Amino acid sequence: MEQHWIVKERNRDLIVFALGWASDFHAVAHIRPEGYDILCTDDYRTIESVDPATVAGYRRIYLFAWSFGVWVSELIFRGIPFYKTVALNGTPLPVNNRYGIPPKSFAVTLKGIAHTGIEAFNRRTFGDFYDTIAPWLETRPFEEKYEELCNLFDASAKAYRPSITWSEAVIGLQDIIFPPDNVKAYWTEESPATEVQLCPGMPHYPYADPAIVLSRLHTEQPMQSRRHER
Repeated sequence: MEQHWIVKERNRDLIVFALGWASDFHAVAHIRPEGYDILCTDDYRTIESVDPATVAGYRRIYLFAWSFGVWVSELIFRGIPFYKTVALNGTPLPVNNRYGIPPKSFAVTLKGIAHTGIEAFNRRTFGDFYDTIAPWLETRPFEEKYEELCNLFDASAKAYRPSITWSEAVIGLQDIIFPPDNVKAYWTEESPATEVQLCPGMPHYPYADPAIVLSRLHTEQPMQSRRHER
């Protein structure tokens, strides 16, 4: 597993991106709000807990977890006091007939990628944003990505107890990787306190519009001057 600091400038607040399979920091490099440090996790060929000391001292810590990053977050971020947690196009049960990708569908994808490569998958994942991000999609060797996918498939089959309290779940209705109905079923049935937002035009990749992150960050309210009547 890799941890990559996009911004580390001793800002008061921190954004953590738990990315999906085959991604790296380029997937969110265009999202850099002023006043925030930004940390990414990716490359889940191995999965290791993040030491809480790594993110200690911040006023607010935001977690944006995408795709398999939702499940990975449950394993690696135990004990971290998040201010807000947002799951995007994923669930804590990523390979599941009712709440994630059906195992048979996942196995077909795994076999297909082994024979034909990853380009078709990337086009389905990124939708209209594909041409923008395509130059950075080959920064990691295919062999690493395939090993990562195999590990995610095997590791996610093991039983565990989710522990993160998720503030929001964003569901792209054009997602053809994680079935939107399955994702919605998880959040409404297993985590009813989580606020759900349905996004009609969103593919599996949720970050084409930075507003999906920026609109969820805390904004300081300016002090209003008192009006004195004469």
